[in-house]
Amino acid sequence: MFKGLKKSSAEKANEHLGKARLAAQQKKYGEASEHAEKAIEIFKQNENRKQIDLAKASYYEYLGMDAIKFNKALEAANYLGRSGGFYHRLGLITEYQRIFNQQAKILRVIAGQLMKEKRFVEAASHFEQAAIAYQRIDNKSEELDCKAKSYISRAAAEKNISGRKVFLKKAVELMEERGSDEPVIKAHLAYYNALFVEAEKPQLALKYYSEALQHYQLAGSQGRIEEVKEKMKVLTEKHS
Repeated sequence: MFKGLKKSSAEKANEHLGKARLAAQQKKYGEASEHAEKAIEIFKQNENRKQIDLAKASYYEYLGMDAIKFNKALEAANYLGRSGGFYHRLGLITEYQRIFNQQAKILRVIAGQLMKEKRFVEAASHFEQAAIAYQRIDNKSEELDCKAKSYISRAAAEKNISGRKVFLKKAVELMEERGSDEPVIKAHLAYYNALFVEAEKPQLALKYYSEALQHYQLAGSQGRIEEVKEKMKVLTEKHS
């Protein structure tokens, strides 16, 4: 297993990895990462690439878990991404699926928080990263969901009505591909379609507002329902 290494070195490496696993089981991830790092240094003496990669996969996983323990979400996601990369290179399917799934979940939480803080461009970026992580483990449903949410985030950041339309249209397409029904997103798309054409094509705008109203009613968005009703009333009176 450790061809080319002295027996004492092999034993020492095994000892550190054993201590790392034990510390991790006890949720002492900082200590676990220190032992894994020492094992890496031993493996480097003989340039054993496979063992180095395996130890690095564990090392970054432990650092990621330690970051989670201290609520350092972005740091955790970055470490887990590196860990998953090493597991993937080693062909350890169960391990990299587990790690990338955890990374994706963290990235979604970060993105959701950024949305609440109205940092929409950053939120979109994190949703996109989560989508990539889900793509790596062939979770198509969650990949599409994160991609859709990234477009929703970009729509929220967009000041131009036509720009919002484009992003929301893409989000709706992805939701439909996923097989999910998001009435509020469809409502937003119809609403901005109406705003975009109401000056030149009031009848078409009324059609879009009517569509938006139906979807807002399905979503239970009372504030938006009243807003759309008022816009329809004003537009109808203006062109009657």
